Amino acid sequence: MSHEYTLIVYTSPVDGKEDEYNAWYDDVHLGEFSALPGVLNGRRFKVAGVDKPQYAAIYELSAPPDAVMAAMNEGVKNGTVRMSDTLDMTSVVITTLTPR
Repeated sequence: MSHEYTLIVYTSPVDGKEDEYNAWYDDVHLGEFSALPGVLNGRRFKVAGVDKPQYAAIYELSAPPDAVMAAMNEGVKNGTVRMSDTLDMTSVVITTLTPR
């Protein structure tokens, strides 16, 4: 199945929590988010040459991003998606791309 949307999520850790943030993102969040309905796959990157945001995750989606984010919010409520206080929420920037 080809993807309809590409979601790029830029984030940074809370100061002094980079190791814990990366452990959570790599070992917990990437898998939980990638398992949501409408998410085909996900991959993380270190952003080169800038201070912030420090990281990017790129997800290929078969469902509209609003539906995926609603599923994530529901997962947070029911405990199937775990968030971390090591994520600097003020750093989060989400970009959606559609094929041309």
